[in-house]
Amino acid sequence: MQQAVHLMPQAVDAAIVALQNLLGREHVITNRTELEFYSQDVYRAGQLPAAVIRPADTAQLSAALAAIAPSGLPIVPRGGGMSYTDGYLPSRPDSIMIDMQRMNRVLVIDAEDLYVTVECGATWKDLFDALAPHGVRTPYYGPLSGLRSTIGGALSQGSIFLGSGRYGAAAESVIGLDVVLADGRVLELGGHSIKNGEPFFRQHGPDTLGMFLSDCGALGVKARATFKLVRPQPESRYLSFSFASHADLFAAMADVARADVVSEQFGFDPGLQAVRMKRSSLREDAKALGNVIQGQGGLLKGLKEGAKVVLAGRSFLQEGHFSIHLSLDGRDAADADAKAAIVRGIMSVNGTEVENTVPKVMRANPFAELNSMLGPGGERWVPVHGSVPFSKTVEIYEACEAVFARHAEAMRKFDIDRGYLCCTVGQAGTLLEPVMYWPEARAAFHERVLDAAYLAKLEKFPSNPDASAAVAKLRVELADVFSAHGAVSFQLGKFYPYQRGLTASASGLLASLKQLLDPRGVMNPGALGL
Repeated sequence: MQQAVHLMPQAVDAAIVALQNLLGREHVITNRTELEFYSQDVYRAGQLPAAVIRPADTAQLSAALAAIAPSGLPIVPRGGGMSYTDGYLPSRPDSIMIDMQRMNRVLVIDAEDLYVTVECGATWKDLFDALAPHGVRTPYYGPLSGLRSTIGGALSQGSIFLGSGRYGAAAESVIGLDVVLADGRVLELGGHSIKNGEPFFRQHGPDTLGMFLSDCGALGVKARATFKLVRPQPESRYLSFSFASHADLFAAMADVARADVVSEQFGFDPGLQAVRMKRSSLREDAKALGNVIQGQGGLLKGLKEGAKVVLAGRSFLQEGHFSIHLSLDGRDAADADAKAAIVRGIMSVNGTEVENTVPKVMRANPFAELNSMLGPGGERWVPVHGSVPFSKTVEIYEACEAVFARHAEAMRKFDIDRGYLCCTVGQAGTLLEPVMYWPEARAAFHERVLDAAYLAKLEKFPSNPDASAAVAKLRVELADVFSAHGAVSFQLGKFYPYQRGLTASASGLLASLKQLLDPRGVMNPGALGL
């Protein structure tokens, strides 16, 4: 682990002046209220940065890092701010944080050769909307927080959801990358390294691009990325099923994933299902009606489908049961129906088909407001997660349940609720995400990021440090359980015990790479345990 460097105040002041001259005073934030906001993520706060800079393009970003370098100030890149693992929270005083959100342009859309180049401060919704008129999208096309989550954040932290049932994680769709190092040098990787051609193919010699994915900003700042594109298949089907047991649910999900017929497949345990039903309402489903109609390819058909959403309400999911929700796409109606038949054949062995409201509404509005970052009564929210092979999903679920059982008394005492989200990631395995809700005061992060009209309806809790300490203990134990079972995680940040889960050779290589690229240890200190 790198040692902290104690800096003189003059060095900090001089670096800020240099950055103001370079970027303009309005793009170097030093106001304390703003710095307090930037020092928070979804879960907690870190140290206050000395300043937040907002470069406009790769040239400004490179020049800014070169200007900071002589001072030795720590550098912390920040995307859309959706981390809950201290991913961008400063761990040292006098850090300079980089807000990437001005670098949000979609630079090249090539619908013929099927690639897109985009600045890494763009959100996934920005990219999806820019591609839609061209009839293309990226294979993986965003997390559920894609309204605010950025391209660079997802590539730095790792990300799954929209499209992941078929295409896997975000890293599997990227084919070119520009990374700016701590001294301002720009590395062109993957397809971007091809000197006399287009960035249409990732592996141009050794896959150096891959070393910078999921690095949590510990190796450099992602400035520009190129993704492969696909033409979305025109016919979609949506299915939902209810299961009485977790073992039956996980077995069915694995069989469907191996059949390679779904785009998204995600499920809830009874606890999270109850939370979602409290949050959702007939009125909210009605708000999604327009999007459902728009997505059905015909007014009459759309009206019928939208009416089903509203009439179904929230009563179709049986209390105490697990549920699974699937979206699948076909080249034509016959192809989509054939895939749906395969899913029904697998799921109906031990499951019961129910109204498909949940996947239909999710697809109609994939980049919704981020209100799920608080509980339905205003409670605080935080997840932990890990991915395991299909054969180990039951084992890891039961190991997590054992953690909650050991802490049952504290959970009752502090009113801590829990639930699970699960989904499949391509044909690789299952992601299991236990989430916790507890009464605790909201942070400035929530007040600014969540929908104001939604916040106004929620209870405001007082500070509750004892409950938060109990949740923190649960988080650590759950992360340790995932690590002990060989699970892999996204959003490693500074929370997951990453180094402990590595072989000695892998840990040594990473340390050597860090020393080569960032010898002073100033890039996001503490990320990946470095």
